[in-house]
Amino acid sequence: MQGDDAGFLLLALMAMVIGLGVVAFVHRRRLPKAGPPDPSVLWPLTKPADGTVYGFVYPRGVIWVARGVFGMSVLATPLIYGTGVYRPVGVDFWWMVVVAVALNGVVLLWTVACERYRVEVGAEGLVHHRLRRPLRHPFAALGSVALLQGGGRGSMYVLALYDKRGRCVDTFADTLGGFTELVTLTKEYAFAAGVPYRYRDKWGAWTR
Repeated sequence: MQGDDAGFLLLALMAMVIGLGVVAFVHRRRLPKAGPPDPSVLWPLTKPADGTVYGFVYPRGVIWVARGVFGMSVLATPLIYGTGVYRPVGVDFWWMVVVAVALNGVVLLWTVACERYRVEVGAEGLVHHRLRRPLRHPFAALGSVALLQGGGRGSMYVLALYDKRGRCVDTFADTLGGFTELVTLTKEYAFAAGVPYRYRDKWGAWTR
């Protein structure tokens, strides 16, 4: 490792991974047999599970942020071209136009996807509306439902659906408006359909 400090960085990363593994192992060993406490037990059921189909979407603030990002991306290219020292011409100019159109197209698709994103839950199952064709998850086809802590991508909690083979078929992050009601309703309908529910904390420990 002489002359190269990257080795010390690698050792530090390895030590951090090993340390997290040890903490997770000790945490699971200290838990009661029932597993970690499920936070959804304290979430009130404000919408009655009476067979009504309820819908959940992103909050209006999230939608307006997405629209704002798209608006800024549209204005960015002409602003850079108008205020920049170097102004491409000819082929370079058209390459800049192509790149700008492609990037703005991606941001536009993301904005439209946020606007169309909707999760409907009812006694028969869940329907996930998105940019592509909707995904339908009848409770009769599900093997289990789980609430995951630390689901990634900045989410504190994620509601996950598993098929009868144990494969995750869909997830819904807590960035949705009314996420706690979505979880409690899904639990109620899942219990009524005989679908088991479990909770997993951030250290990988599951309820029994």
